Amino acid sequence: MKKFSLSVTDSEILKRNCLKLKHPITVDDFKFITNNHYAHSTCLAMTKDWNLFIEFCQLKHVAVMPASTTVVRLFLEHVARQRKYATVRRYSITISVMHQLCGQNDPTNHNQVRKVLMQLRLDKHGDEKQATTFTVVHLNELTKQMAHSDVIKDIRDLAIYYVMFECALKRGELKRMTADLITDHDTHLSVLLGDAQYQLSTNGSNALRNWLSVLDDDSGFIFRAINRHGTISDKALDDSSIYRIFRNAGERLGEPQLKFSGQSTRIGAVKELAKQGYKAKEIQKFGRWLSPAMPYQYLGDKNTAEQEKIKFLKIKPWE
Repeated sequence: MKKFSLSVTDSEILKRNCLKLKHPITVDDFKFITNNHYAHSTCLAMTKDWNLFIEFCQLKHVAVMPASTTVVRLFLEHVARQRKYATVRRYSITISVMHQLCGQNDPTNHNQVRKVLMQLRLDKHGDEKQATTFTVVHLNELTKQMAHSDVIKDIRDLAIYYVMFECALKRGELKRMTADLITDHDTHLSVLLGDAQYQLSTNGSNALRNWLSVLDDDSGFIFRAINRHGTISDKALDDSSIYRIFRNAGERLGEPQLKFSGQSTRIGAVKELAKQGYKAKEIQKFGRWLSPAMPYQYLGDKNTAEQEKIKFLKIKPWE
């Protein structure tokens, strides 16, 4: 999630936003106010975050908009009792965005709030939980179950498992994938990502070919939503759909405790490449990371991962 970047200068719009945001809002309200600036999943999260903050303010009988730095600090300390640092940080970003939408001073920029966030970051260091690893063993078992299925959803999902695992894809890369990025070499398919070609295995190529053969029109996005009647949409998958596709993998494997997510194949790819002898820097290049921090973290070398992250840390001066 990124901070709000649209410039709102119209006094009437700012006033309208302020009146709206003093009360609980819906996802549609937030989309309208931000002019659809955010993805649907982000709109859902930020709407929920803001309504939670409103509820807290109402319990304390204090103003929601503009919120005082003391109220924001108390709110963050309150939610930190049960939430991880990443979630608390997201709450602060939501509060910041809402105030900018109303032309109000950002209470999260005050050193009182920033000190709290810094302390929570230290106190909660390491509380983040890594996603469940999706391995080649899982992929092979899913292939046995789904490779010969004529159910459209099975054909699509198996292709997704292979492409995301063998190319270490991010969710955004999967959603944006188009036919012009795929090349057929007769013996196999390859996927173009950036300036690199990723060759799919025989099973991966077969899975993707099967899905491409199902599409009536491959001029748009390759991986699309499918409704309950088996009709393929012309719209790309969204994050929640990808999330469900991977959660279904655990159910198919008969192990619902395997809570796979869209990040699981990235982690699995890192570990598989390491088994094959790839070094962290080589894995970084393969997975298109800006630094080797995440490969190190996925491989369990947290100290080196933290050292790499520090190189990208921008220190913001105190006011």
